[in-house]
Amino acid sequence: MQPNDKMIVHLTYPPSTGLSFWKRNRRSIMRSVFIMIGYICLLINLLTGGMQWSLIVIGGLTVLWIIALYRPQVENTVIKKLCDSLIAVCLYLFLLDSILGGGWGGFVVPIVFFGDLILIGAYFLLFFQNRKRDFLPLFELILGGMIITLITLAGFRTLNWPMIVVGSVSLGMLILSLALFWKPLTIEFKKKFHR
Repeated sequence: MQPNDKMIVHLTYPPSTGLSFWKRNRRSIMRSVFIMIGYICLLINLLTGGMQWSLIVIGGLTVLWIIALYRPQVENTVIKKLCDSLIAVCLYLFLLDSILGGGWGGFVVPIVFFGDLILIGAYFLLFFQNRKRDFLPLFELILGGMIITLITLAGFRTLNWPMIVVGSVSLGMLILSLALFWKPLTIEFKKKFHR
């Protein structure tokens, strides 16, 4: 090939089809609607006064967004989605408890947490060959459950049976995962934290 010769490039991709306005922009439109509803509720609540019901609405919209519409850009998997949904629901329950009162958050949230942890762990263990790359979000939940249980055992929070079950399920899930799949999980950890 000579320096003045032109290189001809052949496109091998199929021609793109034009997407409708809704398909191109549906996430942005939905995000705008959610934000607008949140702002309107907050403004009405500030103008009328009283209980902070707008925070309940904004928290509910956030949970709905995370569960139904949010897609993580990294590790967009079923286990990651379930873990994100669990964290959002638990934080929303704490928000409801702090606004409405009653003090039930310290009892209900651990029950929801260990119930979902059992569900996510069972899904992970049953479909391990397809889901072994998804251990990190589950490991973060297990670690979080064990840390919260240790904080409770140290006396910083009231110890109740749901917290004991959270610690037991977290520790049991970790031991069971490592006992059944030690070698594949260590390989996955090395892949995640390589230099």
